[in-house]
Amino acid sequence: MRKHRVLYLDAAPDVGGSVVSLHELLKGLDRTRYEPVVVTYAPHKYVDRFRALGAEVVVWDVYNMPDHRPEWVSGVRQSKFAQWLRKSTWGSSLYHGLGFGILFVRRLWPRARALQRIMSEKEVDLVHTNSLMSHDREGIMAARLVGRPCVCHVRDFEQWDWFEKRLAKMVTRFIYISEAVQKHYVESGVPFSKGRVVYNGLDVAVFASALDAAKGRQSLGIAQDDLAVGIVGRLDSWKGHQIFLEAMAQVREVVPNAKGVIVGDPPPHKPQYRDTLLALCDELGLKDHTIFSGFRVDVPLVMSALDVVVLASTSPEPFGRVLIEAMAAGKPVVATDGGAVREIIEDGVQGLVVPPRDPAALARAITYLLTQRDLAKAMGQRGQAKVRERFSLQQYVDGVQAVYREVLVG
Repeated sequence: MRKHRVLYLDAAPDVGGSVVSLHELLKGLDRTRYEPVVVTYAPHKYVDRFRALGAEVVVWDVYNMPDHRPEWVSGVRQSKFAQWLRKSTWGSSLYHGLGFGILFVRRLWPRARALQRIMSEKEVDLVHTNSLMSHDREGIMAARLVGRPCVCHVRDFEQWDWFEKRLAKMVTRFIYISEAVQKHYVESGVPFSKGRVVYNGLDVAVFASALDAAKGRQSLGIAQDDLAVGIVGRLDSWKGHQIFLEAMAQVREVVPNAKGVIVGDPPPHKPQYRDTLLALCDELGLKDHTIFSGFRVDVPLVMSALDVVVLASTSPEPFGRVLIEAMAAGKPVVATDGGAVREIIEDGVQGLVVPPRDPAALARAITYLLTQRDLAKAMGQRGQAKVRERFSLQQYVDGVQAVYREVLVG
């Protein structure tokens, strides 16, 4: 039986949930049936990890390519005429239409043709985009140009313009990472029958084997008598790190040995956000009670070091991968309500759910888990059981491969 070559389009500028989830998929992919080719838009830290799994990787460093706008555009955008156009209904439509025309001619179409050449050269049978339609437009166009089916694995909520609505018709199948994301896309006009929910998964055995709390705490600089509360993920403002720090200032009033642990780096286009958080630590008196570890590949070891894991997102989470990572490590979680959070945890069972943007509520939940150690341990154990049952690597890989079979046979 001939293997099907699948091209995975990784449009992320840096490592985040989509990249980690792609790595997990490649780890479990049936190599007797599928041969992966990964095209990344950035030379991020997971490129070598993809290659270590035996995938062919093409690093297409698009974020360092010249801007698609000609030099004269900047001056025109600041002109009084352009400002006048933007203020009127018909003028705004014309202004944005011209902007999209430049974008299409100078970026989308050249990239689509370049990807078409890569797809033809690699003789792929299927294209799997891995982020959002608005981020993967040229990949969807290229799949149509080369005449191959396209599976669009959507990992966030997005608002479509007329162009995305046209692109949606070119997509063969959608994979949604949660029911919340599925509902959003169906309401946007995608037929229900054109997609299915496949929850992200992870290798529970890897997390179980990495549960070395002493080693993990040492690697983060956590003292033996500290109670560590961690927030893990990219340093982006909507992830609620500022809310987390405000909550930790309140937690320490009740639990003096509580220490905040912030794991992750800012995205390349927002390097100053880390400095903003450091300044807030100083303001709140948390400078000596907060650890910034930067990006860590060894997430299971990091999780083993924490007593409570927090998801503090201020906008609805399309999934919240950090939740299943914490649960796999047997850690109780505190998560802000919205999006897919309640699909993953039940309030009071595997953790606690609190309103978003509410430092006081977040502080109360964290304090409760730090002071009710037996209850917190039981929540962690129930979390482990739920991950094994519902968010395993096998269910994730099986779900994606079921879509491949539908597309390649049908």
